[in-house]
Amino acid sequence: RSTVGGRWLTAAADTGALATAVGAGPDGRFRFTVARGCLPYPEAEVGASGHPRHGRNRDGTVFGYADPHLHITADMRAGGRMIYGESFDRFGIGEALGHDSSVHGRDGGLDVTGNLVRTGLPVGSHDTHGWPTFTGWPTYDTYTHQQTYYVWLQRAWMAGLRLVTAQLVEDQALCEIQLSRAHSCDETATIELEAQRLRAMQDYVDAQSGGPGRGWFRLVFDPRQARRVIEQGKLAVLMGVESSDLFGCSQLLGQTPCDRDSVDRGIALYQRLGIRATFIAHWVDNAFAGAALEDGAKGTFISLFQVAQTGLPFATGPCPEAGQGSSCNDKGLTDLGVYLVRRLMDAHMLIEVDHLSERARLQVLHMAEARHYPLVSSHTDTGGVWTPSDLRRLYALGGFASARPDTAGKLAQTILRFKDDVRAGQFLGVGLGTDTGGLASSPEPDPGAAQNPLRYPFRSYDGKITFTRERTGERTFDLNTDGVAHYGLYADLLAYMSRQPTGKAADALLFRSAEAYLRTWQRAMSTSAP
Repeated sequence: RSTVGGRWLTAAADTGALATAVGAGPDGRFRFTVARGCLPYPEAEVGASGHPRHGRNRDGTVFGYADPHLHITADMRAGGRMIYGESFDRFGIGEALGHDSSVHGRDGGLDVTGNLVRTGLPVGSHDTHGWPTFTGWPTYDTYTHQQTYYVWLQRAWMAGLRLVTAQLVEDQALCEIQLSRAHSCDETATIELEAQRLRAMQDYVDAQSGGPGRGWFRLVFDPRQARRVIEQGKLAVLMGVESSDLFGCSQLLGQTPCDRDSVDRGIALYQRLGIRATFIAHWVDNAFAGAALEDGAKGTFISLFQVAQTGLPFATGPCPEAGQGSSCNDKGLTDLGVYLVRRLMDAHMLIEVDHLSERARLQVLHMAEARHYPLVSSHTDTGGVWTPSDLRRLYALGGFASARPDTAGKLAQTILRFKDDVRAGQFLGVGLGTDTGGLASSPEPDPGAAQNPLRYPFRSYDGKITFTRERTGERTFDLNTDGVAHYGLYADLLAYMSRQPTGKAADALLFRSAEAYLRTWQRAMSTSAP
């Protein structure tokens, strides 16, 4: 039956001619016959065999690690033609990953944003060959190509990934500089499109897995449901939002179109969409708060966006705490921002506090302490440095923090450093906030790989899955030479980390992070209004 008009495909009894009709009577029905000698439908290879772990650990906790900051739908960001490549396509991988030149130009010259992030200049070029050769991308240092194709995500799930927050993302100022767009720059409208896309991806994975509900990719809307999904050995996916102008509440020359009713309507919309986590600010100041300053080429063009979006440059001054840098955004929470935080707590939403100015973050911490409400830092030290004292306050609230990706040896140490900020006896699980798809690079090849490489095949942390080198089209990926070129190679990175001197200790914290995130979410759900 047609998915467009609902009409049935029928065959004429006398000629066998195909047509569509409102109903398929007995004379119009037909059967398909099995053909032989067909070529297999092209698809990426997972490069993994075995049965993913399910059930609970002996102590009753769930198994697995969390990536609380993953942009699965980032290709729809900035008007839908900035990042090339889809996480899936109903017509297969050739359509999903085979037409980079149609977006970035034959030599990549139309990739304005990618060039700006890499060099600070809008001009540049790159090899646009994706499917089937992938001579041009994905690479660990790409910013504007799809790295979370669903088969690559499946490889990470088989390595122990059990919970992700799929961050729906949009920034109006970034959208408006694109040379072409597939949809508007309205941030809320884009968030709605991305939520629909995630639901369609769940349906697609189900279809590849035998039917509705059978897939390994499951959208979840409360911590109990997420726990059940993880115990079944599947991937729990909750939706979050990382938006510069939350609910469309921008600020121009100090004025905003929003009020308290706008906040209430926005939260109600997010809840209807199934969104359960949100940032208050992202790259630029908005009606709720100031945004944290960033450095490098990325920080330079964000400063330009700040002027374009708000009409004013960042107002800077000394940072409120030692260790935060020499200069910080002077703007904290606005009165409307204070109201937003209170209403998010009333709605039991997970509040993301990265990207807030240091002053705004301290204000949110103070408000959370008054309500005993947990907070989330899903890619800690991205968009503002966290001091040890701030992390201790986060953990005291039952909050959640994450390590940022790095090469194997450094990653283990990054994960372990969070132990210093937890009180004795407090449950600790450290997530891996990859920010894949978020204009962030992934780990490069490890410097030690030339002398001491990751050996293939290797086994997963729990020993249940055997991994070979991942192959997509004509390209075979190897962590030792490619780094984390796409999301599936996090399986390889974690296996290599396990072999480092402090790797086992880091594993113990990482593979408790799904449980830790669930506990934070449960605490947010159970905290009552004052």
